[in-house]
Order: sequence, then C-alpha cells, then structure tokens
Amino acid sequence: MSTSDLLVTPAQRDRAVEILQEMYADGRLDHGEFDTRIELALKSRTRAELNGTFDGLVSRPVPTYAPAAFTRPAPLVRTDSQGRGMGSIAHWLGYPTFFVGPALMVASSGKSNPAVRKHAVEALNFQLTAFAAFATLGIVTSVVGFAGFLFPLLGLLWFVLTGVGGLATLLGSNFRYPFTLRLVR
Repeated sequence: MSTSDLLVTPAQRDRAVEILQEMYADGRLDHGEFDTRIELALKSRTRAELNGTFDGLVSRPVPTYAPAAFTRPAPLVRTDSQGRGMGSIAHWLGYPTFFVGPALMVASSGKSNPAVRKHAVEALNFQLTAFAAFATLGIVTSVVGFAGFLFPLLGLLWFVLTGVGGLATLLGSNFRYPFTLRLVR
C-alpha cells in the first residue's frame, strides 16, 4: 500500500481548503476554478485525490520582481608593506618617550613617506591626548583628593591602546585611536 492510498482526515481536508482559499485570495484561482477545487477537496477520500485538487498550481506565488544579483563583498583594504614597520615604531615610541618620539617621527620620517606620517600623526595625537588626560586628572586629584584611584586605570588604558596601535599598524590596518583629540594634522 502506498501513501497515496491512505485515507485523509477531516483536519487534512480543512487544511487543503484553507490553502485553496489563500490561493484564491492571492488571485491564483478564479471563482469557478476555486469552487471546483473546493468541491474536489471536500469529497476526497485518499491522499491521491486530495493532492489532485492542487494539480497545476504552484505552491508559492512566483515573485514579480527580479531578485538582486549576487555581488561579492568588497575586498579588505590593506596598506602595502611600505611604512608599516616605521608606523609601528611611531606608535610604540610612545612607551619610552610619551609624545616626543612620535613628534620626532612626524618631523623626520614623515616627510619622505606619507604612510609613516599618517601613523606618526595618529600616535602623536593619542599621546598628546593621554598627556592632557593625565595632567587633568592630576589637577582634579589635587582639588578632590579621592580621584587618584583613576591613575592606574588611565595608565592601563594608555598602555594597552599604545600597544594595539602598533600591532594594528604592523598588520596593515588603518588604526585610529578612540577618544583622541586630533590636534596635529
């Protein structure tokens, strides 16, 4: 015995009627064809008869719009290797020299290589912003004594971001520090 010879339940007939009503509402059936198919669905005893009420109908409406063509995602933009090493050094010079090292890089290597200048300027701006934040926190701590606990947090943030800036530059990213005043262009 095949599955098409199985008897259908009233619930299966009701579901078939619901589907036909949806198709009629969508305009895929005219009134006469709808009445004929409803009558066949309600009189069907087997699955084959019930499935026959849907002969010639598509299960879903055919879209009337043209689907968008597949486009490849844009390639990851990476800078060439020229200037990445010196750009990383410009970021990492902030560790021993704070803002003096990146300023010297802007003045010296930045004149001959625009990629090095871009990274050195970014590092210089970050170091100047960090210097201003430390100075401001020092003034606030002298006025309001309990604000001194923020020095280690600010120092940790400075240390991590300086390292991340150098690593990102070394890997070819156009890294920009968050929370940085762009004083030098």
